[in-house]
Amino acid sequence: MQTARADQLARELNAQREGFKAFLTARVGSAEEAEDILQNGLLKAVQRAGELQDDAKLTAWFYQLLRNAIVDHYRARGSRRRRDNGLATLVASLGEDVAPPPRAWDAQICGCLGSVVGTLKPQHAELLRRVDLNGESVQDAARALKLTPNNASVTLHRARKELRSRLEAFCGACAEGACLDCNCAPAPGKRPAT
Repeated sequence: MQTARADQLARELNAQREGFKAFLTARVGSAEEAEDILQNGLLKAVQRAGELQDDAKLTAWFYQLLRNAIVDHYRARGSRRRRDNGLATLVASLGEDVAPPPRAWDAQICGCLGSVVGTLKPQHAELLRRVDLNGESVQDAARALKLTPNNASVTLHRARKELRSRLEAFCGACAEGACLDCNCAPAPGKRPAT
């Protein structure tokens, strides 16, 4: 019996899906984030179908559930921002992301780097190219990419970690050291992991 009620509730809510999504998009500013919140909200509604006492109040009940989800969304975003800023401050204080690349870096760099960098998220790849390959400061790269310096430091740290992981997977044993003077050439048909 409960499953039939949950199915009916899901059908009724899905019939109003566009209105719910417009409501969320106006409040979070992104259709993708609105879709995520809506999906999670629909799941919660189906799980809580037994809590609804009056079927005539379904829409109002669901809008309240969505309002609570919006509050949770902004709390999580603020928490992530504080965590990222703290990590950026720590990374910057350690000097990891402000040192220029070593001399003759281009002559030593792994030949696979270019193709592997291209498999990263565009923002990660651009930061790596600007800072590590072109010697631009993190602050200048952040300004050019319209990021805060702290956010750029955190993003650069994550990009380096992801690049290291992908190079190790792509190059194998040759990447275990510093991946300098690499002579591994991609085997025919061998492509970087994405």
